[in-house]
Amino acid sequence: MQVYACGFLFSDDRKRVVLIRKNRPAWQAGKLNGVGGKLEPGETPLEAMRREFREEAGLDVRDWRRCFVLRGEPSPADPRGWEGHFFCATGDVDACRSRTDEGIELHLTAAVPTDTIPNLRWMIPMILDDGVFKDRAYELEVCR
Repeated sequence: MQVYACGFLFSDDRKRVVLIRKNRPAWQAGKLNGVGGKLEPGETPLEAMRREFREEAGLDVRDWRRCFVLRGEPSPADPRGWEGHFFCATGDVDACRSRTDEGIELHLTAAVPTDTIPNLRWMIPMILDDGVFKDRAYELEVCR
């Protein structure tokens, strides 16, 4: 199973979010997504989240909170299946700077751009629900 970590850093007032303009994989090219990537061997999802955000956005965020986990069943196109750990935090969004060939962008949470990967249009509002930030995390299965 391939495991991923993906995070959304929100401004303290939760009105802005850091997103990244993806070049890869091909199905995400040109679209916005949360910052993240694959776990390295022996790494926990939280360790991967901190590393990925530091590498891609230049900021070490220590207080990531897991919001939800998505799991995709194995399929002919993806026989291993996958698992995505999604994190949120608040912090100094203005301090983020792109450290790779994929650009870091700030966007208003009330107007998620249309050129995001499609699931961000429900993920960001769900994350902004006070329960997710305070005391609740979700586990969702992706069925085919």
